[in-house]
Amino acid sequence: MLGDFGTLLRQYRFSAGLTQEELAERSGVSTHAISVLESGRRRPRLSSVTRLATALGLDPADRDRLLAAVRGEPQPQPGTESAERVVPRLLPYAVPDFTGRRGELDRLLELAAGAGGTQARPLVISAIDGMAGVGKTTLAVHAGHTLADRFPDGQIFVDLRGFTPGQQPLEPGAALASLLRAVGVSDTALPLHTEERAQLWRTRAAGGRYLIVLDNAVDAEQVRPLIPGDPRCLTLVTSRRRMPALDGAVSVPLDVLSHDEAVELFARIVGLDRVAGHASTVDEIVALCGRLPLALRIAAARLAHHPAWTPVELLQRIRRPQKLLTELSDHDQGVAAAFVDSYHALTPAQRRAFRLAALHPGDDFAPHALAALVDAPLDETEELLESLHDHHLLIEHTAFRYTFHDLLRTFAGELLAHEEPEPGQRAALIRLFDHYRHTAASAMDQLAPLERHHRPQPPAPSGTPLVFADQTDAAHWLTREQANLLTVTRHAADADLPEYVADLPAILWRHLKRNMPASEALVLGTRALRATRQLGSPAGEAAALRHLGLVQYQLGDFPQALDLLHQALEIQRRIGNRNGEAHVLANLGYTLTRMGRLEEALGHQRLALRLSRDIPEPAVETIVLSNLGPTLTRLGRLQEAVEYHREALEFHRRSGNRLGQAIVLNQFGEHQQKLQRHPEALDLYQEALELHQGLGDTFGQAESHTLLGDALLAMDAPASALQHYRAAIEYLPHTGERYNLGRIHVGLARTHQRLGETDTAREHAEQAVEIHTSLNIPEADEARALLDSLTK
Repeated sequence: MLGDFGTLLRQYRFSAGLTQEELAERSGVSTHAISVLESGRRRPRLSSVTRLATALGLDPADRDRLLAAVRGEPQPQPGTESAERVVPRLLPYAVPDFTGRRGELDRLLELAAGAGGTQARPLVISAIDGMAGVGKTTLAVHAGHTLADRFPDGQIFVDLRGFTPGQQPLEPGAALASLLRAVGVSDTALPLHTEERAQLWRTRAAGGRYLIVLDNAVDAEQVRPLIPGDPRCLTLVTSRRRMPALDGAVSVPLDVLSHDEAVELFARIVGLDRVAGHASTVDEIVALCGRLPLALRIAAARLAHHPAWTPVELLQRIRRPQKLLTELSDHDQGVAAAFVDSYHALTPAQRRAFRLAALHPGDDFAPHALAALVDAPLDETEELLESLHDHHLLIEHTAFRYTFHDLLRTFAGELLAHEEPEPGQRAALIRLFDHYRHTAASAMDQLAPLERHHRPQPPAPSGTPLVFADQTDAAHWLTREQANLLTVTRHAADADLPEYVADLPAILWRHLKRNMPASEALVLGTRALRATRQLGSPAGEAAALRHLGLVQYQLGDFPQALDLLHQALEIQRRIGNRNGEAHVLANLGYTLTRMGRLEEALGHQRLALRLSRDIPEPAVETIVLSNLGPTLTRLGRLQEAVEYHREALEFHRRSGNRLGQAIVLNQFGEHQQKLQRHPEALDLYQEALELHQGLGDTFGQAESHTLLGDALLAMDAPASALQHYRAAIEYLPHTGERYNLGRIHVGLARTHQRLGETDTAREHAEQAVEIHTSLNIPEADEARALLDSLTK
């Protein structure tokens, strides 16, 4: 029996978290005596037992049990006491303003249908995961109350303290003790070891229908021992971390509320009367709170507790970016505090990656971009991203592309300012800019290899550069990253890094010309021109002037385009850059063709062709060959034109330039239409369209659809032509290219006229007249004649 006393004393000491020395200090019983008593080698004095019980803080029942062990009285075996059982109803209260989550709640109710019944079913575990403050516990508790009647043996709630500030996560043994107490096992009957407690828990839960909420779990390892074995039980686990390692668990990821749900939650907390007449203000408050339930509750509570405020006053307080997280706090609780707990759960490398990710100026980013920021190998960076995603500190909104929740971005930015030295931030930004500049150059080398030496060729950055498999791969990367590339250029201007402001537009101009609104390209080109002058680079300045001229061409301001191109030509001749001179001459010829000044255009193009062949300069030669065909076609010199078309097409096919092929195929098709060879033209346009589609070139697709419409209309197929014109007008307007927009309206006017829809035809003809007249081009006369015929 002395051994029983010793075992019990040791168990109570362990439960109190005391060493023998600490217990000796508290009780006045020597360390040697405690060691001897725990070994069962000596019978204790009752006075010593009393002092030990007091030092251990035992309740009356445990004190009596310890004294009974001294007297040699039998002790109840773990888990065998027969006290009258009380059904545990341990769920916290359900908030009365629970809002939204219909889809997630339905999913949990569906899962519950597989548990709680009398038939043997698979064990049901649901892992509810999401970022801090998203409402995981609220959902689990609400679901628990909704489902309570299906689990008559009890509903148990255990806070596992996975991310509780100032506390360590609850050990599985301690969590099992809570579960066992809930089902009627007293402390005196608790086994000492975790595995024994887990076995007793599974035994006690067997045959019962329990709903167990394991809240705020840190990881799957903490949760596994707590899962009951009976399939009639339902276990809901909430965590800020995803738990793919929790076998058999059904993931229920929780996102922020929808806008309407967020507005409803805010209104329910503050009262409908307080938000009446303030719809737009509440919309902005909800947006600033990122539709995060915790943020919404705190903001709404602030308004509710200030009767003199309206939503306008609340908005004024939270609208200040530097004060947003401060305003969304309530004493020691709040959005920032919740985020801090998640942040502290990270490793040092993960924390640094989280901070530096806030430096990215775009809306989202890919692994290579973060690898540049943190200056780490790609595989290591991918692991960091996976960890931050698992902790719900980053959102993977599409495959392998990551972004922040708005409030987390603000939080990460504050950490960055406090924990990352300014030189380190700038070095990280430069690594990021180097990554984008070099990768953009690599992509354009794939798409336009002959022009490689006309573009800046930046050095390879540190780390693993992105390598493109083919032109399609490169084009897709440019499409995905276009917004980031433009944002980086603007950010580089703000950071006084003119080399990037100058280089990125020069590298990307051919892509941007076909895929970017011309109004935005104008701003970008103006910045680039200013940067080249700041850098004192005449060659860069000439290139920037040429690119700006092409933007003005796209906008339809042909005189301004000519002026900029002539400035570029003067610089190229002054610095003796014959390649650049030939390039500008080719662009001048193209612009003059569009203006109807065909003989002037032909002179510039022939000079550009001679220069490019003398140098030799294949990139410019192909451009001139491509442009000579349309100019000669408009002059009526069709046989001469066809030779240039064929030569240009063959050149692009040999070099594998699919964009060049597509452009020439469209031009060759127009030549064939001039000869009334509409079926042949149709085949050429269709081939060009497929190439543009493969490259993701929306500008080119619009052009091919327009030409297909022209050919089909000429072949008396207006219904089919209409489909292509409509497709063209969907693709084109975002580019700001007005000449082709006017052509589309002419085609739509003719098509609706053919279909007998005169009013609609007249509307399109009026738009064509307005556009072509504003451009001051010969096609305006054709559009006016069409409008006159429709008016008559």
